[in-house]
Amino acid sequence: MIARLVWASFRQRPGRGVLLLAGYALGVGVTIVLLSVGGALEDQARDKELVGGGDLVVLPAGIDLETLKTGGVSSMFFTIEQASLLYRDVLSTRFKDRVGAAAPWIMDELLYLEADTGIVALSAGATIPALAEQLSVSPELIAGTWRDLDADLRWRNPSDAQLYRSLDALHLPRGVAASDSTWAEWHYFNVLIPNAGWLYLTYMVAGEIPGGRWGGRLLATRVEPGTAERAYIETVPASEVRFTEGEPNLTIGGSGVAVRDDGAYRLHATIPSETGGAPLGIDLTVTARSRRYLPPVDIGTEQIASGYTVPLLDAVATGQVCEGSRCRSLDGARAYHDHNWGTWSGVTWDWGHAHMGGYSVLYGGVALSDATRQSTGTGANGSRILYLADDSGFAGILPIRRMSVERPSGDRWTAPESIAILATNGADSLALRVTISHARATQVPVAAGNPDPLFFQMRGTAVLSGRLRGSAVRETGDGFFETWTR
Repeated sequence: MIARLVWASFRQRPGRGVLLLAGYALGVGVTIVLLSVGGALEDQARDKELVGGGDLVVLPAGIDLETLKTGGVSSMFFTIEQASLLYRDVLSTRFKDRVGAAAPWIMDELLYLEADTGIVALSAGATIPALAEQLSVSPELIAGTWRDLDADLRWRNPSDAQLYRSLDALHLPRGVAASDSTWAEWHYFNVLIPNAGWLYLTYMVAGEIPGGRWGGRLLATRVEPGTAERAYIETVPASEVRFTEGEPNLTIGGSGVAVRDDGAYRLHATIPSETGGAPLGIDLTVTARSRRYLPPVDIGTEQIASGYTVPLLDAVATGQVCEGSRCRSLDGARAYHDHNWGTWSGVTWDWGHAHMGGYSVLYGGVALSDATRQSTGTGANGSRILYLADDSGFAGILPIRRMSVERPSGDRWTAPESIAILATNGADSLALRVTISHARATQVPVAAGNPDPLFFQMRGTAVLSGRLRGSAVRETGDGFFETWTR
C-alpha cells in the first residue's frame, strides 16, 4: 500500500519527487562523508604513527568525539590551558615513572603564505624538537637544522630566573580597565620572623596607568602578638615609579623588588611609619625552597577584571628587617609571595595559604561586595578554588563547593573564629578547617555611599582532610588568611 501511494504521488508531481529524492540522497551522502572523516580522525588519535609516536593523547576536557565525527565547531581550534605546567609538573615529574616521554603537538593549523603567485593556504604542524626526538618521531630533514629555540627551552625546562620572570610579569591595563582609576597591581610578600611575629609587605602601582593619574605605594605591617601593630606607608608619584610591561622588576622611589639572574628575589625598602615613629628598613633576599607555584590565572568575571599568580608558595628569606636602629637578622625564615592585578571597585575576596605536612595549600576567589551587588542588581562572583602543591609541583585543584566563616554570635563586624571549606572534584574531596589565633581588622572603602567594610588579615592553624587521587589525606599546619565583612 505504501509503495502504491509513493508511486501515485510521484506520477502526479514527478519534478517535486525527483527534487526530494536528490535532496535526501545528498543528505545521506554528506552524513556518510562526515562520519568517515570523523572516524578517520578518531583512528588517527589512536595511531601513534600519526600523532607523534605516543601511546596517549591528552585533549582538553569537554572534547566530544561524536561532535568531532560530525565536524562540529567544538572540535576546532582547541588549546590546552597551562600546557607547560601540565608537562613539567605532571607528565614529566609526578608521573615520570609511568611516562617515558611527552611532547606538545599542534596539528593541521591553517596558515597563509604570501608568495609571488598570491596567497597560498598551508596546513602546518609543530612540536618541540628535543621532545619529538625522545618520542623517536623527528622528521627527516631535507635541508637545514631542526633544534630547540630559546622559547622551546623556556617552555620545557626554564631556569629559575626565566620561570619567575614569566610568572611575575607586570601588566598595563587594557580595554575599559585602562580608564578605570581603581586599577591596581602589586607584589605581596609575607615573612615569618622567628620568635617575633611576621611582616606583611606590598609594592603597589595603581591608577590610570600609563597616561592618566597614577603612582606607586609601599605598604607594610609588623605584627608581634602581644604588642601594638606597627604600620608603614609611603605614596610615590608616577615620575618616581619604574617598571616595564612583561617584566617583574618594580622600583618605587628608593625602594624596589627585582628578580636576579639566579632566580632569587631582591627586596629593599625604606618606609616611613604611619604614626611618625621610626621607619621600616627592608633588605631581604627571598628564594624558593621548592618549585611550588600557581601560574597566572584569570579569576575575574564579566564585572570584575582580576588576575592572580603565586610564584613562591614555599620560600625562605635571608637578610635584615630594621625598625629604626633595631634590626633583626633572618636566615632561612619562611616566606611567601603572590601577585595581583585588576580593577577593584566594589571588590572583596577570600584568600588563604598554609603549609601542611608535605603540602602547600592555597585557596581564594574574588567577589563583588554586598553593596555593589545590590546597586548593580548582579550576583556575579568569581570562582573559588583550593589548590595544592608539593615537592613534585602541582598536586591538585578543586572547586570550592561550600565555604563558611564563623564569627562570635554571628556578628559579621567581629573577627572570625574559624573558616570551614569543602572542595570537591570528581572522586577527590577535601575539607579545610582553619582556627584563627590572631586577626587584624582594617576599615577599607569599597563602594561609595555605603559603610566601609572591615578587611581581616589573620593567622591561624589548619587541618586538611579527605581524599586526593585515591589516597586518604590528613595534614595539619599553619598559615595566613584574609576575608571581609559580608
